[in-house]
Amino acid sequence: MGKTIGIIGRGRIGKEVALRANAFGMNCLGYDVYWDESFASEHNVKRASNVDDLLKACDIVSLHTNLTDETNEMINSNSIALMKDSAILINCGRGELINTADVVAALENETIAGYGADVLDEEPPSEDHPLRTAKNCLLTPHVGSRTYESVQRQAGMATQNLVNLLKGEKAVAQVNDVEPPAALI
Repeated sequence: MGKTIGIIGRGRIGKEVALRANAFGMNCLGYDVYWDESFASEHNVKRASNVDDLLKACDIVSLHTNLTDETNEMINSNSIALMKDSAILINCGRGELINTADVVAALENETIAGYGADVLDEEPPSEDHPLRTAKNCLLTPHVGSRTYESVQRQAGMATQNLVNLLKGEKAVAQVNDVEPPAALI
C-alpha cells in the first residue's frame, strides 16, 4: 500500500493492471501516446508527461506497450539509471522492450531490485539465456494471457477477422488503414 506503480501502455491490459493496483492501494502513474482521460479520471490514474518522469517516480514499472521502433529497447542502461535502486521492473509487453544485457547488469549491480517477465527477446529462451540465471529475476513462459476467457476471445476475434476480410471490411483491432487485397474480396 502506498507504493507507486508506473504503467507504460494503457490499452486493455494496462487498464486491467491499473484496476488491480488501485485495489491494492497503490498510486497509479501511466504513460501512453493514446491516453484515455475518462478511464484515468474514473480510476485515479495520473498521467506522466513522459517515460523518463514515470521511471523516476515509480517503485514498480510495468510494461504493457507494443513493440515499435520507438519502444524497442526502451528499457536500457540510460533508462534504468533513472529508476530507483529499489524499483521492480515487470515486462508483460514484448521481450524486445528491454535491452536484456542492461537489465541483467542492473540486477547484478543492484541498480534495480528485481525483474519479472512473461515475455523474452528469445522465445523459447536458450539454455544459456542470461535472464534464466539472473539474480532477483522471475520468468514465466509467455502464458500470462492464456486464460479460458482469453482463448475464447482470441478465437472469436480470429473468426471475425476472417469474416471481415472476406467482406472487404477492416479487421478487428486493426491499427493501420491498409485495405484487404482485392483478390480476397
